Amino acid sequence: MISKIAIVGSGFGMYCLLPAFSRVKDCKIVGISGKNSERMTEFCKKFDVKHYSNWKEMIVQEKPDGVAIAVVPQHQYEIARYALENGIGVFAEKPLTTSYESSVFLNDLAKKKELPNMVDFIFTQIPQWIEAKKILESGEFGEILHVDVNWTFLSHDIKNKLKTWKTDVKQGGGALSLVFSHILYYLEFFLGSITNIESKIFCSELSLNHGETKIELKFNFGNNRTGYANLDISIPSSNHSINFKTQNGNLILENRTDSFVDNFDLIMKTGNKTEKIQLDNLENMYDEDPRIKVIVPLAKRFVNWCNFDQKSKPDFEDGMRVQKLIEISRNN
Repeated sequence: MISKIAIVGSGFGMYCLLPAFSRVKDCKIVGISGKNSERMTEFCKKFDVKHYSNWKEMIVQEKPDGVAIAVVPQHQYEIARYALENGIGVFAEKPLTTSYESSVFLNDLAKKKELPNMVDFIFTQIPQWIEAKKILESGEFGEILHVDVNWTFLSHDIKNKLKTWKTDVKQGGGALSLVFSHILYYLEFFLGSITNIESKIFCSELSLNHGETKIELKFNFGNNRTGYANLDISIPSSNHSINFKTQNGNLILENRTDSFVDNFDLIMKTGNKTEKIQLDNLENMYDEDPRIKVIVPLAKRFVNWCNFDQKSKPDFEDGMRVQKLIEISRNN
């Protein structure tokens, strides 16, 4: 069975989702909707895909089984709702919407229609992260007591003094929605439900639309587990680390490079012993963006859901949950 997939978005949709879904068998990309540009023309020619300037026209004409969306979060709700109401599955970007209420609506609609629905939370597809999950669940390190997250980098919009939606909270930007949403998802992926949040939010004068640039959050989880997370997207030095402090030692995921998904080390510390776990990394088979390779497994699962009704995660329920945590954090 071959599913027809349509893509909406002339940014991330064009240079990440289009190449990722093109690697998935049992699906055919029937069109991409986005702005006219020389680069869009090149991508459409390279992947032999028809270009539309209007997403609704594309959906009406192509009648896809699924649509993959990568647009400004403010507009994702309208496209996803239209697709679901017309019996089409949705592969969405994070954040799912700009409000908890609208995220609940999309999740309920997807369930009512019994349609495929996924959200592109990519970090848990990295091999070192998958292995960390296995180690923590094996009980080898005992109970997790505390987790520390530190993630700093200089965002493209801050660095280049751009006034875009990515620094505008109303449009779905700001560091909390744009980046911290990943942290909220993967913390619950590793440790279960967050039960309490204390937040401090800061905005750099470099953020031209006044969206937040620095977030400090303290968490509580079940079983008396605690956590702390710091995110700052206005710092030139890049670092992304997650330190799981357990009964028997520390398990650390760490990346000190400017690549979001490459170069993570998985480190075990027990007593005076430090060991780096060697794993095969996913190969960069693409010139456009290294994130493509961790989108591919999610795209495969979405296509399998379309073709064989094999439900998968992260789904809209996860997107809805993260949106709730975003709003708690922002209003705390």
